[in-house]
Amino acid sequence: MPKSVLFRAAVVVALAMLLVPFRPGPARAEYPDKIIRIINPFPPGVSTDVLARGLAQKLTEYLGQSVIVESRPGANGILASTTVAKSEPDGYTMLLTTGSHVANPIVQKHVLYDPVKDFSAVTLLAQSYGLALVSNLPASSLADIVALAKAKPGTLTYATSGVGNLTHVAGRLFEVRAGIGMTAVPYNTPALMTDVIGGTVSMTFVSTVTAVPLVNAGTVKAFAITGTRRTPALPDTATMQELGYKDYELLGWFGVLFPANTPRDRVERMHREIARALQTPELKKLIEDSGLYVDGAGPDEFQAFLRKDFDYQTRLMDEIGLKAQ
Repeated sequence: MPKSVLFRAAVVVALAMLLVPFRPGPARAEYPDKIIRIINPFPPGVSTDVLARGLAQKLTEYLGQSVIVESRPGANGILASTTVAKSEPDGYTMLLTTGSHVANPIVQKHVLYDPVKDFSAVTLLAQSYGLALVSNLPASSLADIVALAKAKPGTLTYATSGVGNLTHVAGRLFEVRAGIGMTAVPYNTPALMTDVIGGTVSMTFVSTVTAVPLVNAGTVKAFAITGTRRTPALPDTATMQELGYKDYELLGWFGVLFPANTPRDRVERMHREIARALQTPELKKLIEDSGLYVDGAGPDEFQAFLRKDFDYQTRLMDEIGLKAQ
């Protein structure tokens, strides 16, 4: 066949191919393209729930996609952490949790998640100034409480929110560092503060947001703060370290986690939007009114924080003799 004929045939085929409509492959959906869930590990109405709902409102606005809050209370947060750890790592399920997330595997047997390895850290939202030791005892200082405990060993009690909870750890650490013996009384109801006020139990360690209204009303007295800084809400209340309890440091924190192996670009996108939300007057006020201060640490810094907190709490539980139950 002459070359000219072959050339004309090739041109015809090429032109025919140009007329075939182009059908692109399926495009990757832009994140997010469906509802995002924030799992709250405690009952509706508590601090994690209030913070999660405030955050969800802002994220819905920024992401153009609905962000909802689901409460999964149970076992001091274990149920929620386990749920998220086993969720698809696609950026659509995240956990808004507290320091109990790290403490639970240390003090509870049969916990089915690793607090660091099974999660991708997103943002450390906020930290607290620590707990306030409050009491209705006939005492005017922390030294008076220690003297009472030593005068009548084993007679003083402190209310806790459960074994291994921050309130329990704070009380037990106080016992060890002060060289006294007290009895922990666990509660799982709001009656905890009622019994402290009424004198059924001697004292407790509670969040500053709980303590401040009661102290201002003269209902209880605050003797110390467990954190490393005084809270502006109780400026005259010294820290445990200021009162001579070296290395006594217990802080609360709130953070957001995805399941491990969530795509890095989605982790970073979520962190950017959360960091943006944390700078709004509404969310800052919500956090500060809860006795907290805004942090905002990103994925790498928060992941390192989790590892450090787990190591610290492991050593601390060993020092105060809290074993897994």
